[in-house]
Amino acid sequence: MTTPIRTTSSVNPVSLRQDVSRDDGFAYWAGTHADIMTRLPNLLEYVQRHFSYDDHGYWPATRSVGTLIPPDWRLDGFPEVRLSSTLGSLNTALHLREIIFDEQNVFDRVLEQLTGPGGGRWWAPGHDNTVPHRTAVLLQRRRGVSGRAFRGFVHEILGPALHSAGALDLRTYTFLPFTKWIHPSPGVNHDYATHRRFHGSLTIGAESRDHLFEILASPQVSAIIENQSRVLTAAHAYTIDRTISVILDRRIVPADQRGS
Repeated sequence: MTTPIRTTSSVNPVSLRQDVSRDDGFAYWAGTHADIMTRLPNLLEYVQRHFSYDDHGYWPATRSVGTLIPPDWRLDGFPEVRLSSTLGSLNTALHLREIIFDEQNVFDRVLEQLTGPGGGRWWAPGHDNTVPHRTAVLLQRRRGVSGRAFRGFVHEILGPALHSAGALDLRTYTFLPFTKWIHPSPGVNHDYATHRRFHGSLTIGAESRDHLFEILASPQVSAIIENQSRVLTAAHAYTIDRTISVILDRRIVPADQRGS
């Protein structure tokens, strides 16, 4: 595949409640909360990415680009949501009451990040939950770099390089400016300090963790990473321990077939 599929999506980083066990939090998110999501209209896809607690911060570091995860800013995952259109996202918002009030049962923090129309790319689309290793990378745009330049870097430079180097199920996203009023669920923190805001993300599939490092060390990718400080101030990588596929191509996945 040489031309990616454009998507209108949201990628919403979350932190689980700290007064509930991590296992119970992930189980609730993948179970009760996911079941509520299946009742929303206009969703083409809803997939949860559950992050490792301690396997993170391994994106290649270069001068002035932060890659370590601050202890007070460690995230537990994000859902990737594909919408039929921006209008579809507005229609879906009218049906969000049950979801909004359920979030307090499982999350401490939810950060709604919308891509805008066509702001996502699928370089190797597919719904194969057998991909052996996935990494999520949250990207922070350097101040002074235009949104257009950032989008070009993510979708036209980094994405094609990762794809040509052998990445599996590769997805690249760039976000609209954040506002907490898009998704103001009660009892959940939506504060998002300016210096910590992410402006894009990657989901990278690989045959193994070693294969991921081979991809990152490939000539086409390593050359980009060497100069990433021109566009980025941070790239926070997390191993995805588990993918929960809930809705695929508008089809609700049976509960016993969702996890990997």
